[in-house]
Amino acid sequence: MADTTPSLALPLIAGGQAQKHVTHNEALALLDALVQLAVLDKDRAAPPASPAEGDRYLIVSGNPSGAWTGWAGRIARFQDGAWLSLKPLTGWTAYVADEAELYTFTGSAWMPFRATITALDNLTRLGLGTGADADNPFAAKLNKALWTALTVAEGGSGDLRYTLNKQAAGNTLSLLMQTGFSARAEIGLTGDDDLRVKVSPNGGDWFDALRIARETGRVAFPGRITVADVPVLTAQVIAGNSGPGSIPAGATRYFTNALVGGHPSVVYAAAGRRGRFRDLRVVTQGAPGAGQSWTVTLQNLFTGTALTCTIAGAGSNQAADLVNSAVFEAADRWCLKIVSSSGAQPTTSILFSLLFEGLD
Repeated sequence: MADTTPSLALPLIAGGQAQKHVTHNEALALLDALVQLAVLDKDRAAPPASPAEGDRYLIVSGNPSGAWTGWAGRIARFQDGAWLSLKPLTGWTAYVADEAELYTFTGSAWMPFRATITALDNLTRLGLGTGADADNPFAAKLNKALWTALTVAEGGSGDLRYTLNKQAAGNTLSLLMQTGFSARAEIGLTGDDDLRVKVSPNGGDWFDALRIARETGRVAFPGRITVADVPVLTAQVIAGNSGPGSIPAGATRYFTNALVGGHPSVVYAAAGRRGRFRDLRVVTQGAPGAGQSWTVTLQNLFTGTALTCTIAGAGSNQAADLVNSAVFEAADRWCLKIVSSSGAQPTTSILFSLLFEGLD
């Protein structure tokens, strides 16, 4: 029969043993030292000068001195005026009072208990710096948060994608932003699968600021964009190249993208919606020549508009009209008209751009 127990090395009383109380009391003292193990500190490399009876320490120093010499990794207990060495086994846990931290013995070192946790599954609540509840089973009270990708060297892909999922189109999946726990803005899929941005002055009244249709990608601004309470019209750029068709000296031609003709009806394009053309810019391959010019005008079918610019002389190949504009109805048709002076150089591949602001 062994003299001690296998786990805590408590002394066993032998049959017919004299002074059984000595062995019994020694076992009780060891139980008192190891059960509900709590130590005062783990960072000392030498015993304190005036320990109290029952004081316990973890000796994590690799080279302890004094009465603790050779006790690295052990538990030291001051008992009956002397230090007692207790050798831990893998899995023992100790509470370190000055850190309010649990430590676990791995078989070779004492590690913070939290560092030994590698998986937490099926938690029903988790609170970081605050309490979680039934409405908010995950809650965090902090000032900064970091999500970073697992690198290839660490076994990851280097990517980071944050995935949120809702059950059906009619449900809500959003980021809700609050001030003093009163909602002020929301971004997400709110009640359908279009991406929306909404704002609120009081948490109760909501205004759609932006909506992106899931089927087409078309962007809508339900509220008119304004600057200093003046409506601002969002515009699309219409740009093109007249193509290889040549425009000789003294000629009048009409063009849109990749089309040049002698009549507007050959090249015109429909406006498609009510809107305003502005900011006409034209760039040619060369200059018309000294004393010569090319004049480009936006046409509303057969009628010229106020939007026009002229490239003149031997040193210029571009012009713009950033002042005038022209309003078109949805059914109106537009093209650009170029008038070449009688001695101008032939030109081709005219680059142009316009801004078109929807007014409907």
